Amino acid sequence: MHSALPSETSPGDRPPVAVIIGISTSLEKGQQRIDHAYVRCVAETGGLPVLLPTISDPKVAAQLCTRIDGLVVPGGPGITHNMAGTLPEVLSPVDPLRWASDTLFLQTAYNQDLPVLGICYGMQLMGVMAGGALYADAEQQHPNALVHSESRGATMHTIRIDPNTHLHRLLQVTSMEVNTRHLQALRTPGTGYRVSACSPDGIIEAIENAEGTRIGVQFHPERMNLLPLFRHLIDCAAEA
Repeated sequence: MHSALPSETSPGDRPPVAVIIGISTSLEKGQQRIDHAYVRCVAETGGLPVLLPTISDPKVAAQLCTRIDGLVVPGGPGITHNMAGTLPEVLSPVDPLRWASDTLFLQTAYNQDLPVLGICYGMQLMGVMAGGALYADAEQQHPNALVHSESRGATMHTIRIDPNTHLHRLLQVTSMEVNTRHLQALRTPGTGYRVSACSPDGIIEAIENAEGTRIGVQFHPERMNLLPLFRHLIDCAAEA
């Protein structure tokens, strides 16, 4: 006897379609690496995290981006493009292979209208690719700058969030304490972005596009378990 075929489930009984979020990875001594906190935050907010390898072929980047619904570009080393000044000795420049890979993924994500969350280096990359300018060492170059790097003794500081921004809508506060782990900083946000938050010294701490589908933050929300930013990325991806 043949066993009975299972009855077809109704649309309401089917599990929701997974939203796949690509996370670019660092390249250190030939090894792909990622802080697991990024993976955890994507998974905890309903996304399916997928780690993206370092690649240099635009066709491969395009094919990979057709299989993801959103992109996270995490923290990383020093960016030298559109930079004023000289990198401090304690900050290594980004590996050329990673730079080529991250710019490919980011540009391809833009071309395919994928939502993006850029974190620290990731936010700086978003700004620089849009023509924004970068401080090599914000503490040395920005007037009356606070200490922004853990390696120089920084821990937390306040940011002020513009109330007329998507970031304010997500976090529901006009000021908050954030961690600070950067030596570089954006001088200007780049075409298509507005500044959505600053530290008290005027250093840019967050940028966003008009639609709110591309958000960059200078602090590390994955270390603060600041899940609304990741949830917003996944919501944007699901809507698209």
